[in-house]
Amino acid sequence: MCDGYTRLIPLTFLLGFYVSNVVSRWWSQFQNLNWPEDILSILCTFMTAKDEKTQKRRHAIARYLNLSMALVLRDVSSKVRLRFPHVSSFIAAGLLTEKEYERIEKLDEECLNVRWLTPLHWIQQILRKEEEENKPTTSLFNHCITELKIFRQQLRRIYAYDWINVPLVYTQVAAIATYSFFLFTLFGRQTLLPDIKAGKEVDVIIPIFTIVQFLWFKVGQDLMRPWGQDDDDFELNYILDRNIVMSFAIVDRLQTEEIDEMDEDMFWKDRENQLPRLPHTTQSRMLHEHAPKLHSYVAIGEKDEENSCRATCINSSKRKRLVE
Repeated sequence: MCDGYTRLIPLTFLLGFYVSNVVSRWWSQFQNLNWPEDILSILCTFMTAKDEKTQKRRHAIARYLNLSMALVLRDVSSKVRLRFPHVSSFIAAGLLTEKEYERIEKLDEECLNVRWLTPLHWIQQILRKEEEENKPTTSLFNHCITELKIFRQQLRRIYAYDWINVPLVYTQVAAIATYSFFLFTLFGRQTLLPDIKAGKEVDVIIPIFTIVQFLWFKVGQDLMRPWGQDDDDFELNYILDRNIVMSFAIVDRLQTEEIDEMDEDMFWKDRENQLPRLPHTTQSRMLHEHAPKLHSYVAIGEKDEENSCRATCINSSKRKRLVE
């Protein structure tokens, strides 16, 4: 009887829709995490001077980008907040100076939730000074401003995801349906002794399929908010460390290195004889390679080609007779 009631609960539809939305939301949150390489690479294409003033500007822009992202992640992630319990913690980390900290705190007292936006506004001021003094290429400058806009939009989306969760009503409906289904199946799917003795059914002591359905709901719950301290949550501290290294490597190391004259590589020396091919190791040669095929093309033999030509000629002659 209880097993019959489980058919009234559309658990497959509820769990499928619920978990699908949660996973889509989880992946979208990861895609909104910022990576500063693009904007800094564009920055280095028009701020190419190697004087101390230009180097300081590039360095400051890289620091402000990472500071803005760190401020946002500190607000939404308990893992990052444990690492930086106070905004003043960024002073010891090197992302903030004493004067900048005072300016940020003063602005935050006057207008709430503007703290993370302040470093991005400082970047705009630096870029404006660069434009007035050095007149960079307009297209590159506009592209950099566009990338800065995208950077700001992604940080704002992270705040939005932290603010707006999956509707509580739908989460409660999915939870009640799953727990009710699990309760009914605990009684309804128990095997009766007469059926076991008659050999009609097998006594499955552990309800495997019922447990799988229940765990599928737990997957959705675990992926609901990936900003916490669980093992499967985003490694935000690693992302912050990685972005810091990449940012300063671009503006302080790669941009200041002199490019040597182009060396003649082996492909260049042999360019007139044959097209270049990459070598294989002994192990890689043993692997089976499946080159892509054009599935719409089928090789036709000589006989098939003659038959197809004859058929075409016959059809064309029939059409002429019908027209006449």
